[in-house]
Amino acid sequence: MRRRNSYKFADKKHSKRGKISLSLAVLSLMAAIGMVTLSIQNAGNASVYIGSAGLLALMLTVVSFVMGLSSLLEESYKLFPVLGSICSGVMLAGWVAVYVLGFYV
Repeated sequence: MRRRNSYKFADKKHSKRGKISLSLAVLSLMAAIGMVTLSIQNAGNASVYIGSAGLLALMLTVVSFVMGLSSLLEESYKLFPVLGSICSGVMLAGWVAVYVLGFYV
């Protein structure tokens, strides 16, 4: 039964790729926090596995950023694509900073 006073002005939905982009950005953030914690516990001498996981998280962030930007072009609500793009862009800048500082320190 349809309600009499229910209005829907647009057939828009939340972007599925935008949600995935935001989820991947949050996953990358959790990985970064975990790796930094492990590195601090080991007095800066993290193993090769931690570095490899960091590189994988960097690639995950790049995929998240590209997916977030491409989902901005969809005809849908922009909440999740914008949040996914911003979060993954910040994470991408953070990962690049970690790697650049790693070469100089």
